[in-house]
Amino acid sequence: MRIPRLFFTIAGVICVGIPGAGSSQVSEGTLRERIDQARVDAHAENLIAAADAARLLRDFPLAEELLDEAATAVANAQFDALWSRISLELASGGGVNGAQRALREERRVREVLPLELAYWVNNFPVLLTGGEFDEMIERLSADAEDPNYQCACFDRKAWALRMSGQWEEARVYWDSLVAFQEASPPQTEDPDELAQSRGQLARNYARAGREAEARMTLESAMRMPVSDEAMPSVRRRWAQAYAELGEAEEAVEQLEHLLSSPSLVTVHSLEVRVAWEPIRDHPAFIALLERHR
Repeated sequence: MRIPRLFFTIAGVICVGIPGAGSSQVSEGTLRERIDQARVDAHAENLIAAADAARLLRDFPLAEELLDEAATAVANAQFDALWSRISLELASGGGVNGAQRALREERRVREVLPLELAYWVNNFPVLLTGGEFDEMIERLSADAEDPNYQCACFDRKAWALRMSGQWEEARVYWDSLVAFQEASPPQTEDPDELAQSRGQLARNYARAGREAEARMTLESAMRMPVSDEAMPSVRRRWAQAYAELGEAEEAVEQLEHLLSSPSLVTVHSLEVRVAWEPIRDHPAFIALLERHR
C-alpha cells in the first residue's frame, strides 16, 4: 500500500514529507528531473509524479496536461490488458466461456461503450456466441443519431450474421467491406503494414465469395517483402485467407510454421477461433491439431 506524501515549503524550498516518517527537501532541479523523466518514460506513475512536480513548481497548465496524459496511459493499459486477457483465454484453453468472462469482468469495473464493444467482437468474434450483442450490432449505422452507434461496421454485422449461421447474408457485408478497402488503400510506405493490409484484403475477398480475386490478391501478398518480426502476423493472414477459400492443406502449411514458433496461434485457439471454422472438420486440419496437441 502506498503512503500518501505531504508537500510543503520551508524558506522557499519545496519539501516532500511522508506522514510519520519525517521529511526531506526536494530541490527545483529534482522536480524538473521528474518532469523530464516522464517525457522519456511516459508510464502513468511517472506522469502523475511529474504532474505533482509541476504543481509544486506552480506550473498548473503543465500539471493538468501531465495528468491528462496519465489518464490516457491508464486507459491504454486497461485496453491492452483486456486484449491480452481475451487472447490468453483463447490460447490456453479457456475457450468461449473464458473470453466472454474476461469481457464481462472488464464491463463490471468500467463502462464499455457500444463502439468499443464492436471493436472487441470484431477482433474476437467468439464473443458473439449466444447472441448477447446482436441487438447492439443491428443498431450500428454510419448515420445513426446516437454517436455511440455511428459506425458502418460492415465486418461486425457480417460476423453477427455468420455466427447465427447466415453465411450468405454475411457475404453482402463482407463485399461492402471490400469495396471500402478498395476505395481507401493504406496510407503507408511501410512494407510490413502493406503486406498485412494485402493479406487482409485477400481474406475479405474470400469471405465475400470473390474467390478468383482472393487467390490473385493472396498470391501477390505472399510475394511482398516482410520482416522477420512481422512475418508471424502476416503469415496468419495468409492462413486465414486459405481457410476462407476452403484450401485446408495450404492453410495447414502456414499454420505449421506458426505452431512451431512464437505466435498468436495455439492448438486451443485453432479449436475455438471462428476464422478456422471453414476447415475445422478437414482431415488435414484435424491431423495438424493432433500433431501439436
